[in-house]
Amino acid sequence: MPETRSELAPVGIPATAWRFLRHPQSYVRETENGSQRPLLFESTSRQFATAREILSRLVGRADAPGQAGILLADDVGLGKTTVAALVAWVFAGSGKKVRIFAPNDVLMRRWKEELESHVGPLTNRASGLKVASRQVKVGRVSRLSAGSIQVGKFSHMTGSGALGCDLLIVDEAHRARGDGSAFAKELRRRRQDAARVLILTATPFSIQIRELERMLDLVGWTPDLRAVRGYSRALADLYAGGTARQPKAMANRLQERASAAVSAIQPYVIRHSVEDLPRERSAFGERMYWDIPIPAATPAEVELLIRLDRALQLAKGHSSDFMEVTNDPRFHVGWRHLDAEIQRLNEKVSTIPEPDRTIVREHLAEIAGSRNTIPVHSKMLGVRNAVSDTVKSGEKVVLFCHHHATAQELALCLHEHLPELSLRGVPRGKLWRDAWDEIIDVPEGPSKPWALRWTFFIWMSSDLVRAQCWSWMKEQGLTKGSLRDNLQSAKARHSENTSTIADAAKQLFNALLSSKSSVRVLGEASMDRTSLAGADGTSRVLAVCPRPADAGDISPFTRNSQPDTALAIFNSPFGPDVLIATDRLSEGIDLHRYCRHLIHYELDPSPIRTVQRNGRLRRVNSWASLTGEPLKCAYPAFRGTRDHRLVQIMRKRVDSFSLLLGGVQESDPKIERASDEQWRAEVLEHARAGLAEEGRRLVVERS
Repeated sequence: MPETRSELAPVGIPATAWRFLRHPQSYVRETENGSQRPLLFESTSRQFATAREILSRLVGRADAPGQAGILLADDVGLGKTTVAALVAWVFAGSGKKVRIFAPNDVLMRRWKEELESHVGPLTNRASGLKVASRQVKVGRVSRLSAGSIQVGKFSHMTGSGALGCDLLIVDEAHRARGDGSAFAKELRRRRQDAARVLILTATPFSIQIRELERMLDLVGWTPDLRAVRGYSRALADLYAGGTARQPKAMANRLQERASAAVSAIQPYVIRHSVEDLPRERSAFGERMYWDIPIPAATPAEVELLIRLDRALQLAKGHSSDFMEVTNDPRFHVGWRHLDAEIQRLNEKVSTIPEPDRTIVREHLAEIAGSRNTIPVHSKMLGVRNAVSDTVKSGEKVVLFCHHHATAQELALCLHEHLPELSLRGVPRGKLWRDAWDEIIDVPEGPSKPWALRWTFFIWMSSDLVRAQCWSWMKEQGLTKGSLRDNLQSAKARHSENTSTIADAAKQLFNALLSSKSSVRVLGEASMDRTSLAGADGTSRVLAVCPRPADAGDISPFTRNSQPDTALAIFNSPFGPDVLIATDRLSEGIDLHRYCRHLIHYELDPSPIRTVQRNGRLRRVNSWASLTGEPLKCAYPAFRGTRDHRLVQIMRKRVDSFSLLLGGVQESDPKIERASDEQWRAEVLEHARAGLAEEGRRLVVERS
């Protein structure tokens, strides 16, 4: 049984320790001059109010004792990590022990950066706390000293010693779904090791209801299981139940169940969505759908898909080599995986007994003829043209894929098609290196990376980067002095609300130096310049996915397994204009600094992934908000195929994600009818206002 409130030992942190959280304006001012991460007042005020509320509930108030934990379930992009980092520093700065667990290395590094970014402002504005970067430990679980914050991965928990700490923070808790996962078992077994627990997830009701109950149990909830399970059943009924019922009656039932569930979890759950925050809307920028025209599947393309499906079905009946799905979703978004399956089938066709062997060979012969007439996939062709036009207008673009084969094919297609920037009239590299030498100094510190500084100058003087910088200058001087002055006055990417080219370069250099993996890449780049994105020519495409064996020496693929350097470069105005990634990068990273165009080229069946992708760009202080132009999200669909159906379903489910407290299910176009989706849309339209009002009951009101 979970502990009751009265059984909890007091934490022993005075309210004066977080008094600074009542003064967000002074905290914001600490980040205004020279910071790589300047804060905005409205968002910081909301994050401070949320941190205050969490601390009050965990530590206790005069009128109420502390509780075991909190579930922070804010939407993607609202700064859950920032809120939790502030709470962690109040605990650690008061001499308490804190452990943080994140799913992977990328998020571990993100936590380290977030925690360290608060050291300066807290030192100046929270005099009651003892705060220093050395208090942050990253790596496997070990014994903690007072005032330490240890950041580890989910996998580090398994087999480790006791997790004794005053505060345990679990990030992206939906990644630990399933009672059978090693992390879920360990977390359940070790819950008593932590005095207090803070769990972060954007998707409370997308996980299995048993997992939500387990997480609520971890935070000390004395559960009203009927209310939570009742809402969970209503959600399941919305997606899997009969659609012959009256939409309005179903809407009323859904709203009633949501109201009961919110009442039950309200003391232990905090949740905001962007729609709940009208004062912050401008900081995120407006959002609009980006309609990319894609030709409908041609008769030749449809025949190709049908013939391959038929051939694979026949092969599947005779060989264990073809037990996978035959109508693979990858066939509907590109040809790379399809070609690999055709080759595999050609190699195995002799093992298929007659008469099916002859039929398969006939299909393969017809497939080969059709394939020769359509070298570029129709969906890829339409997206290629849209990306080309966007890049020509001076904008960056992010494209997400679900499979590596699709990302590889898309990267090579765009790499070969996007026009190179002209170098006509652009001064040669030496003049640029000399100008950068006068602009960028080596940061103060125990080790002065002079060699890395010069390597960075060489990259900043590469064909792609100097062509970019030259195109942004209003006055184009041909001497070192005039070039230096122009770099210090011209705005990056023609936006008057952003940094000058020189300041953006300094910020990028400092960001690279702050990452161990980026320092290593810079060191390698002194010997092999292709280690840095965009340094091998004027290619405007960067793909963070495995490098295919048939890629040439000069290609758009990253040269190392750690993406930190590539992401830092893309998050600057310089380097490749197009980033292609898989869902490995859909969580825990920022891509919003200079980009407001996102294309969901290939979708995962889970709406969670799509929402997480959108959150890479829909963040506070985004490029969309700085430029006053909308964030544009595209869901291109290959009409006449399974891909078109999946996109239709996904768009509707993403739109209802926040409304249902994250309670949306995966989509399966093979079994879902258009009429069923239309019925769900009618139900949600009837329930929209009521569900939105229920969700706002979990918002922290600012004092």
